[in-house]
Amino acid sequence: MIMVISEQIELFSDGHFNVINITDKVKEFVKKSGLQNGQVFVFLQHTTGSIIIGEHETGIMADLSDILDTITPPEYPYKHHIRAVDFNGHGHIRAALMQPGVNAPFVNGKLALGNYQDFLVIDDQVDAETRYVILQAMGE
Repeated sequence: MIMVISEQIELFSDGHFNVINITDKVKEFVKKSGLQNGQVFVFLQHTTGSIIIGEHETGIMADLSDILDTITPPEYPYKHHIRAVDFNGHGHIRAALMQPGVNAPFVNGKLALGNYQDFLVIDDQVDAETRYVILQAMGE
C-alpha cells in the first residue's frame, strides 16, 4: 500500500543567494519515514528561492551566482519594485527559472542520489529570514 508522510523543516537564511545544504535532513526524514521504496519531494515554501539537486562546491555555487546575476541582476528596474514595498524582483524571477521543488527516488530506505548530488536551498530574498521546507515521502 502506498503511504504519504510529510514534515516541515525550518531553516534560517541570510538571503542574498544563500545556499543551504539540506541533504542530511532529507536523508534523516526518508529513514525516519520507514518507507523502503518511493520518492521524496522537497518543496521550498517561499517565492524568492528554489531547491536544486546539485554539487555543493564553492566554485559551482560562485558560477551559478554569477550567471544568475548576469541574467537576473539585483539592480535591474523590475516592475515589481514600483510599489516600493520590497526590492526582490530578481529573487522572484530566479525562483521562476529554477523552481521551488524537486523529486528524488529512494530505494531500500536510502536516497538514490548520485555522487556529489545534494539537495540545496537557494534563497534570493534580500533580507535574512526563517524559511520553511516541506518534505514529503511517497512510497511503500
